[in-house]
Amino acid sequence: AAFLPMRLPRLIAAAAAGAALALAGAVLQRLTANPIASPEVLGVSGGAALGYAGTVFAVAAPTTVMLGAGSMLGGALALGLVALFTARRDMPAERVLLAGIAVSAFASAVLAAIMAAGDARSWQILGWLSGSSSAVGMGAALGLAGMALALWVAALGTRRWLAVLPLGYGVAGGLGLPLRRARLVLIALAGLATGAATILVGPLSFVGLIAPHLARRMGLARPGDAVTGAALIGALLMLAADFGARMAGFPYELPLGLFASLIGAPWLIWLMMRRR
Repeated sequence: AAFLPMRLPRLIAAAAAGAALALAGAVLQRLTANPIASPEVLGVSGGAALGYAGTVFAVAAPTTVMLGAGSMLGGALALGLVALFTARRDMPAERVLLAGIAVSAFASAVLAAIMAAGDARSWQILGWLSGSSSAVGMGAALGLAGMALALWVAALGTRRWLAVLPLGYGVAGGLGLPLRRARLVLIALAGLATGAATILVGPLSFVGLIAPHLARRMGLARPGDAVTGAALIGALLMLAADFGARMAGFPYELPLGLFASLIGAPWLIWLMMRRR
């Protein structure tokens, strides 16, 4: 009764952010047929961060809605640039990775130039980049949860696309899949999910990459099951990261994104080094 009203908003926000990032990762991995595709690898998080910083400097007193819109727009534009660059090459894995690295590098360079200006608003951006759900109110947390739920429903509506696209664009086109529309819808879906999560808890790492892999290792191979399982696993990972961020350095809170990486990076290293 004493602590739950204070902790519940951040728990809801962390779980919703993890679910949204996992949804984005699951959609991107099936869209590109690339098992290492994620919002971070494809530059979506960098674009969302750049959109957040641009809104902070462009608007005198930006509201949460404005910051959220700027973050979502930045993430969607970054992913759109990657898709535009690779669309005529049928999105081979190496092209997607190179395009994502280029977009991420550009976003990081622009963001570093903004931070180097020494403006007082840079501290707001720096605090947000560290990733924390401590300042999230109940309204924002419920809004993010509603957004994650809506994106999950939308992802379930694209089950056929997600099942056919990993077979290759030649096969997908032969089966009558509207390739251009499917790409645009899935890109927008992943961009909105990443932007919605990024605006409240910062550019978190590894959740969008690892949750879909864990879902597949649990036997969730069908698109609907894989998307749902990835969302639930992402929510659990972010709840664990939030607990670690609060307790490891008590009474000081450590960045949420740091613990998301501490949880995900060892598993990813083990996955790459293990022998079959």
